[in-house]
Formats: sequence, structure tokens, C-alpha cells
Amino acid sequence: MTNTTPKSWKISLLGGVKQRGPQRLPEHLVVVTAVGGADLDLTGAAFSGGRFTLTKVSFAGGVKLTVPAGVRVEVGGFHLFGGHHVEQGAGAPDGPVVTVRAYGVFGGVRVGRSS
Repeated sequence: MTNTTPKSWKISLLGGVKQRGPQRLPEHLVVVTAVGGADLDLTGAAFSGGRFTLTKVSFAGGVKLTVPAGVRVEVGGFHLFGGHHVEQGAGAPDGPVVTVRAYGVFGGVRVGRSS
């Protein structure tokens, strides 16, 4: 038996979501905002089941994500004005997988790796 939450929601009209430090991640985090982004540092996070999915939906706002070195990252979604940038570096074959799905008009996805 695990202590994980399968899905967690963060909803905000104005403003975004910022998470840092040691944390136990749900399997799936959904962030919904009108204006605001998601800024997540997963460097000290515990990945339940080896997988974490972030779904971000907003009119204006992007995703800034920092992952540990051994994590594999998959990015998808759609922004009318914005793009996706994932810092190079292959994750470990048996390492955790982070999937980012981001949808919006303005914004993008930027993924960096901690050293």
C-alpha cells in the first residue's frame, strides 16, 4: 500500500502554482489557471511508482520545470504563442519518467536539469 494521491488539482483564476523542496508527488497533478503558470522544482521530490504527469491548462502561462539528472522527460501539448524547450540529457533507462502536457494560448514549457 502506498501513501500517494493518484490525482491532485490546483485551480487559480489569477496567479500560478509554485512548488519546491522535498515533496511526495501525486501520480498526476492538474493545474488550471486563467492567467498564471506552474513553476515546479522536482529536485528533492519522491516519485511514486516511478512516474509523474503534469497537465497544465491556462489562457496565459507556461510551465517551468526542474528535474533531477536521472529523470526522463516527455513533453506534449499545444500553445498558440509559445514553444517547448527541454534541456538535453537523457534520463536513466530505469529512472523516473515525467510527462508534461501543457495547453494554452500564451506560454510554453521549459525544462531544466538540476546538477
